[in-house]
Amino acid sequence: MLMRLKFLLVLLCCGAMPSVLPAQTFSGRVTSAFYAFERSDTVNVTSTHARGYQAFQFDYGNKNIAFHTFGQFDNDFSTRLAGDGKVRMYNFHLALKNIANRAEIRFGRQPVFAGAGVGTIDGAQVKVNAAKWLRLKAFGGGLLPANQRFQVIDDFDQNYMAGGQAVFKPNADLNIGVSYFNKHQLRSGYYAERADEIGNVLTLFVEPSDRAYEFTSLDATWNVKRTSFYGRSDYDMIGDAVTRAEFSVRSEASSRVVLNGSYTFRSPRLPWNSIFSAFDVEDNHEVEGGVYYRHNAAWRFYGNAAGIFYADDESFRFTMGSECNYGGLSLVHRSGYAGNLNGLNASFYYPLQEGKLAPSAQLSWASYKLEANASERESIFSGAAGLLFRPWEVLTIDSQLQYLHNRFYSNDTRFLVRLQYWFFKKAS
Repeated sequence: MLMRLKFLLVLLCCGAMPSVLPAQTFSGRVTSAFYAFERSDTVNVTSTHARGYQAFQFDYGNKNIAFHTFGQFDNDFSTRLAGDGKVRMYNFHLALKNIANRAEIRFGRQPVFAGAGVGTIDGAQVKVNAAKWLRLKAFGGGLLPANQRFQVIDDFDQNYMAGGQAVFKPNADLNIGVSYFNKHQLRSGYYAERADEIGNVLTLFVEPSDRAYEFTSLDATWNVKRTSFYGRSDYDMIGDAVTRAEFSVRSEASSRVVLNGSYTFRSPRLPWNSIFSAFDVEDNHEVEGGVYYRHNAAWRFYGNAAGIFYADDESFRFTMGSECNYGGLSLVHRSGYAGNLNGLNASFYYPLQEGKLAPSAQLSWASYKLEANASERESIFSGAAGLLFRPWEVLTIDSQLQYLHNRFYSNDTRFLVRLQYWFFKKAS
């Protein structure tokens, strides 16, 4: 009930803004899309779909107060799916900005990016510029319903996310961030048949334990002339273990050559009370390096290689290619525990009529084995042809015909068309 009252308050504030805000702006983007395709649900069973999507994004306010909203609803015109016709709200919040020229407060449904804490909440978020060298952020609120509908989730006290972040900036070239993240999620109960100690089968109601995450994170960015360094470490406070450690470097060796390299340690991030914690899980280490070369304003070349290492297995990937003003060509290779793949990708687009018209094409071919010991290789071919039409700056129409062929999908053809309209209004 409390959160519903907060949403009503947001709506009232939005309605009252015209009378209290100077130099207001109202902008938005409306996107309509249609996608037709055929889906193979099981062997020899297919279904056709003609889906329509309507997305909307509106921003209203000025430098001191603003209202933001972003949502979507969709429908299938041939085979109705569960949830069709329902509005999904991804963003719906009021922002009070420039409070004492230091702080910003947001109320409502909003995204959160705060180091270890990433997600969307129905709640509040506070940002404070405490000093030139210190920025603080705190957030807390309920989790969204699984379908992102415009309603508040039940059991708010058992479905929430909260945390904060402090970013230190001792000088212009160094940023150090410390963050904390706490998330709890109630799992729905269900009925199942279980046997008692003498073999009698009973129908019981099973109530799974809550899932919980609690992490801290430390990250830093350091720029030295033409070289930048980045490091991060995430610590699981419940599992008492480091779940991720990362270090990367990017250096401009010359005006044409850029080198990059990274190392990443990952441990499976399992929630408290997860059934997967009963199994043995394995950490992995990834090492990656690459080079980017700009031959001239029209041609660029790049190459990248990486290896992922487990205790008893490994996987490798390699990519090389070139880019020009109107397209690109790349070769890819994958091998190791996830199978084996060799592929070729090409793309092309060319603007006409001062950018108002732009045809495009993409082609991909790959030969692969799902298992390293498989006796035969599979092949797959896919392609797409598209056309972008922009008769006015505020209106864009995209269309694309997609095609895929292999021995599982002999002729998979799909069609997508999208119309996008945006506007910006300023009122005194």
